[in-house]
Amino acid sequence: MKPNKHSFSILIAGIFYTGILLFGNELYSEVTCTGAACDLLPANVRFQLNSLDTALQTQYTDKVLETITETAVLSNINSAMMGPGIVNRFQVGFGITAAGQQKQDIDVLYQDFAFRGLPNVGASVAPNLNAAFNLGWLLGGGPSDNDEASKNFLHRFNIYLHGFRYNFSETDIENLVKRQDDKIQLAGEVASYGFMLRFHLVPNYSDGLGIFEFSGISLGMGVHYQKQNFNLTYNDTATQAITLGPAIGTWGGATTLDFESAITSIPMDVRTGFRTFYFLTIFAGAGTSLNFGQTTLNFQRRGPIALTLEETLVNQNIPAELQALLPGGTTGQESGVLAVNLRGKANAPNTLSYVVGGVELNILMVKILVEAMASKNVQSVNFGLKLAF
Repeated sequence: MKPNKHSFSILIAGIFYTGILLFGNELYSEVTCTGAACDLLPANVRFQLNSLDTALQTQYTDKVLETITETAVLSNINSAMMGPGIVNRFQVGFGITAAGQQKQDIDVLYQDFAFRGLPNVGASVAPNLNAAFNLGWLLGGGPSDNDEASKNFLHRFNIYLHGFRYNFSETDIENLVKRQDDKIQLAGEVASYGFMLRFHLVPNYSDGLGIFEFSGISLGMGVHYQKQNFNLTYNDTATQAITLGPAIGTWGGATTLDFESAITSIPMDVRTGFRTFYFLTIFAGAGTSLNFGQTTLNFQRRGPIALTLEETLVNQNIPAELQALLPGGTTGQESGVLAVNLRGKANAPNTLSYVVGGVELNILMVKILVEAMASKNVQSVNFGLKLAF
């Protein structure tokens, strides 16, 4: 009697990788094929499943970890709501940071196997409460927009604090993720805390009429900590083409990524900008960040598989004397279930360089901030509302 289940699993521990983005990766994987479709596969193809996990790791899992980790790091950096870096007395506000990237789908090719169109996406959302203080004002020297005679050296320093801990459901961020891809569902929780100190290398300058103000040139450095726990599901209604030795067919189903991240970042950047007619401030800058921490990933894809023995592939892969012994002939289609389960762990990128830019709208005491950051293929946007005193 033929077996109706072929299950192969392998445990790889202590694998040591060196590289810019991923270092110290461990992986556990399992590939399971059940049903009549899997009985079509010849013995050599079934044997190859034993080493398929390595191909999936190097060609897919590592790349997905890279995508998601880059996204988490940039959202961690872009949470301070600093804008142009000017604080007269103190400010309080609330914002939300979204980061994401969707790279090209990945094809995994290994000996007689081909998995095409596997998704490679990453997303991160971090709400935050913010407070900012001018150090000169805080220590009793008055606001920083006083005349030059009333200022002291401490007015060049601003302190920024942010933090938030939040559990959310999918509906809370539905609109944000739909802007990337309406097939993505995201749920989880986030905790974020941070401190930033900015020093004006070149003080800000105003014409005194509110028509033009130069924001000066400021240098900032701080420490940000972010912990995330996300579940991302990619509900792709379309099936992907799959080749397993002499069998061709389709593979459908949902892809689930369970992601946990605890990252500490030490960013340092330079910013400048200008304000016109008091209302509109435009700012820009660039920086880099040292990052520490770890991310873990559990990737699962499970769904129906439909296979047909293709005559040309049979002739290429199987000796003639064995072709007559193949079950199912060369024309019938059989169905089954193919499941892949991968678990990975990786350190955060050591460094990440970025550019920053945005606008701030000033309406009396209210400041509306839109601040964007970009690093290679990942982008992050912070939307915030602040009250300035």
